[in-house]
Amino acid sequence: MSYICPVCNGLQELNTECPVCSHQMNDCGRLSDYLGPYSPYREIDEISMSDGTAVQHDQCLHLVNCSDCHYSFTIQISS
Repeated sequence: MSYICPVCNGLQELNTECPVCSHQMNDCGRLSDYLGPYSPYREIDEISMSDGTAVQHDQCLHLVNCSDCHYSFTIQISS
């Protein structure tokens, strides 16, 4: 079964605070979109099996970045 990410599909806004400077983090999209030329077109379930990250079945990994201090990390979004 294929799941959809509410953040990727605009159903939910990602609101998270930077752990370093406490400013609002910017969503940079799915981490898998940075892994190769065809990765933005692959299903979440397919990518979570092949990208080497330990992600639960119904999770979408997003890269977030702070524009103030430039700290970055990934966050798991429930699909």
